[in-house]
Amino acid sequence: MERELLFARRVAVEAGELIMAYFGRDLKVDMKGWADPVTAADRAAETHIRARMKDEFPDDGIMGEEQGVTGGVSNRAWVVDPLDGTANFAGGMNLFAVCISLLVDGQPVMNVTHDPIRGETFEAVKGGGARLNGAPIRVADPTPLAGMLVHMSFPRDVAAWKGSLELTRRITAVAPHARNIGSSALAQAYVACGRMHAHARVSTGEYDIVGGNLMIEEAGGVVTDLCGDPYGAGGRGLLAAAPENHKALVALDLAGCLP
Repeated sequence: MERELLFARRVAVEAGELIMAYFGRDLKVDMKGWADPVTAADRAAETHIRARMKDEFPDDGIMGEEQGVTGGVSNRAWVVDPLDGTANFAGGMNLFAVCISLLVDGQPVMNVTHDPIRGETFEAVKGGGARLNGAPIRVADPTPLAGMLVHMSFPRDVAAWKGSLELTRRITAVAPHARNIGSSALAQAYVACGRMHAHARVSTGEYDIVGGNLMIEEAGGVVTDLCGDPYGAGGRGLLAAAPENHKALVALDLAGCLP
């Protein structure tokens, strides 16, 4: 994966520079759906990433959040979230990221998550560990529930909203330091490097989640659905954390929050 990792890192930084040219400007915000914004920065960054991928890896497929799926002839597909945290970005809040992952036979094998504001590039390769700006990272140590920083992601699906509120109620009853930073990709990276203790959500996510799942596992964490079963089985949400912290959260019967 050395070639692919170097490529993804370089292109993520390029896309980060591109979107920063838009940051702080008076941007028109379009809505793809309920609570699902998109701007010219999202579109420009994905166009740039796709063009670079087409030149470098023409046989691979591309799954982009803004421009959909482009089929390939290999067993590989790149998953691209060109600007995760668009609502933050459009509002001038400096929490957003470029997220690029590579799947082989549908399974994540590499991820790069780049924060252009802080100059932080998180990355992971299957079997090769996880790093932040080249230095190895690990998930947080075991922490009592009352001291955990748990990231709560709220779905754009109106039907799942009540479930997410119940999930928040159950977790904050014992772990009151809940957070929603507005970028699931950064939340995943923060769990991987120990800045946050867990990430919980009733929806499974895709562009901003799948690569981060690999990163958390490569950093020593556990990724499952809310029932503690393999992630993605039946679309039963996400629970990602260090092993002991994960065990404590599963014991809260979070499956009862699923819509």
